[in-house]
Amino acid sequence: MENIKKYEIKCININDQAVGEAYIDKKKLVLVPYILPKEVGIIEYDKNTSRTKLVKLIKASNIRVNPKCMVYQRCGSCQMLHMKYEEQILFKKEMVNRLFKNDKIPFTFKEIIDSSIKEGYRNKMQVAYKAKDGKVIYGFYEEDSHRIIPLDYCFVQSEKQNQIVKEIAKIMQELKITPYNEDKRVGVIRFALIREAFKTNEILVTIVTNGELFPARNEFVKRLRARCPFISTIIQNYNSRKTSIILGDQERVLYGSGYIVDELCDIKFKLSSKTFYQVNPKQAERLYNKVIEFGEFTKDDIVIDAYCGVGTIGMAVSRYVKEVIGVENNKTSVQCAKMNAHDNNIRNIQFVLDDATNYLVNLSKQKAQIDVLIMDPPRTGSTESFLEAIKKLNPKKVIYVSCDPHTLTRDLKVLLPNYNVSNGCLVDMFVGTYHVETICALTNRARNTN
Repeated sequence: MENIKKYEIKCININDQAVGEAYIDKKKLVLVPYILPKEVGIIEYDKNTSRTKLVKLIKASNIRVNPKCMVYQRCGSCQMLHMKYEEQILFKKEMVNRLFKNDKIPFTFKEIIDSSIKEGYRNKMQVAYKAKDGKVIYGFYEEDSHRIIPLDYCFVQSEKQNQIVKEIAKIMQELKITPYNEDKRVGVIRFALIREAFKTNEILVTIVTNGELFPARNEFVKRLRARCPFISTIIQNYNSRKTSIILGDQERVLYGSGYIVDELCDIKFKLSSKTFYQVNPKQAERLYNKVIEFGEFTKDDIVIDAYCGVGTIGMAVSRYVKEVIGVENNKTSVQCAKMNAHDNNIRNIQFVLDDATNYLVNLSKQKAQIDVLIMDPPRTGSTESFLEAIKKLNPKKVIYVSCDPHTLTRDLKVLLPNYNVSNGCLVDMFVGTYHVETICALTNRARNTN
């Protein structure tokens, strides 16, 4: 094709998303996935899209490894599997510190908690099902597309999760249950979502169907239970909408209780198909312990846990403080959080169903007394109104847990006139990816008693 041309390039750097940077035609900078600094390779460059593809590696770096996964370059979910793990850790720490330096935030991260588990660490798996050449295939979507990459085994998921999604495909084939065709909007099964509780060994399977109709439903459940007897509960979720969102609003329990129970920090948590829960529970415990350490809580403290999900952080903190108020805008998560508090006999925590910004703005107008505010917003970060409300409430400490250091630094700049970053830590929650969890402890300049 005339628009595609091959070049020999040398990688000069990798950016914050672990994508290589190189020059072609001596002056044009291009991005090249899956290449490491100082490596030399042959790429294909599409001048129409500016996309590149590494087609041959001529000179490999000494920090390169050969990953077990054969499809990671097409999947796009694990961007750094070809890099030695100790180098992944170094990259993440340097990347966050560079962002802080560029945004003139006076703090340097020295600690990063690495992951002792490199494979099978994810407690959640979701795959799509499609028909191809008369067979049912399943897998993840190729990066930036709706093309499925046929999957045999994903190494960041557990053996049981991999077994379940494979057996579902086999049973669909046997019972002639058609996968969903998103172009024609026909077919039955769209996705399977697996949640596994590593502490209790309970597993929840959600089958997402194109509406309520599910031919051979009872036989499907019977065969799946027979082949995967370790499954605790099975749910059918209805989603007939033309959307990339996996779960629909309605569902029915096909087997079991409809939820599973996991344990973090010696607290039991009920989990449904829709509740947010950290996908790497071992690292999540380490993260929560850092929140407790940085919080330096007292028995007189009143704590806000904003964007609280099912209440994991707030309940872990509750034993050290007077009162915790969890705020979350997901109804199902709040329901689970209330049940979790009741089942664990935690009486000094309450949960409010509300938008975090709306709640905090209203609270600031009431001039309420808040001692510590914990916030764990989505990847997009918080809002300026939320951050301004923090300054009005004037808590002595803010603990900011972030899954995106770019939005973290943006938000911190709003708070810096009133707070300074007194402590911080990175937690590697997602091995093989450029993602990293960041914890920042902010101390109120006016109320600092040190």
